Amino acid sequence: MKLNTFCFFITILLLTSCNDSSKDMDMPETIKELKSPQKHLAKAQIYRWYQLYERELSDVRINNTMDMLADDIFLKSSAGEMKGKKNYPDRVKVFKGWENAHHVDNIEVNLDENGGLLLEADIRYQNIQPSGDKSSYKIHYNTKLTVDDFNLPNFNSIEIVPTEESQESYVDAYPVNRVKSLMHYWLANMERLDGEVTPFKELLAPDFELNFSTSSKITSIDALKTWLNGTPKQLKESEHTPKDFSIKNITDNEYEVTVFFNWKGVTKEDVKLKAVTKHVWHVLDNINDRFAKIVKVDVTQISPFEVVE
Repeated sequence: MKLNTFCFFITILLLTSCNDSSKDMDMPETIKELKSPQKHLAKAQIYRWYQLYERELSDVRINNTMDMLADDIFLKSSAGEMKGKKNYPDRVKVFKGWENAHHVDNIEVNLDENGGLLLEADIRYQNIQPSGDKSSYKIHYNTKLTVDDFNLPNFNSIEIVPTEESQESYVDAYPVNRVKSLMHYWLANMERLDGEVTPFKELLAPDFELNFSTSSKITSIDALKTWLNGTPKQLKESEHTPKDFSIKNITDNEYEVTVFFNWKGVTKEDVKLKAVTKHVWHVLDNINDRFAKIVKVDVTQISPFEVVE
């Protein structure tokens, strides 16, 4: 591999976790093989789903959740069945005054026979009711979502099945769920590899700063667009797996996030690559927005960029 190509790809490793497949981009309705961006998009949505219940209910926040639901959504839980998203606001208002926490232990995303997304999740659910009564359960989620290119998919069905009662103490889960939905949506957009910058406008604070280590600081949407239309387009496949995620509350609506990414990819020259990077993010949250916003990103290369034979 030529030196200039080698250096070129070090840059992309240090931006963020990317997991794409710009292959098969000509498939208009369904995908033949599950790609990393679709996994990230589905995960962004399930983490968003939990957030509504974990802070005070409001019409704005309910509408943000409605935006994730197909018109004919089917929802089934121990509270009964619901058909059609028009019925969702009345259903959710029963939780007014509750404290809820959803600690995600495992998520699996697969394709069904029609190219739709199947997401299953195992969580530990805790609540404190207005009466002071406390409960905790282990719960399994079975969900179906519609693939919509690189857009956030809608839930077609959600089935919530308690598997066993537990005795866990209540721990707030909102910060983790809030930031992980942001992280997965960020990754899905990075993994497009098509130069599209528009989705990032929702994810970045007005005075953001991105320090990708091997390039000048990026502090504007135009500069990010230039970057996206350069280095990332040299890849045809990439995949990052988050690990060792941790979060620290700075204030009630500010977080410092540390996460490592195992990366592997393939260049357009069919060279296989791998690396490990560390990201530290400063995140600012307005609970009425669909996503929290990134104020600053600092990236460090942990394991050297390496060609895989």
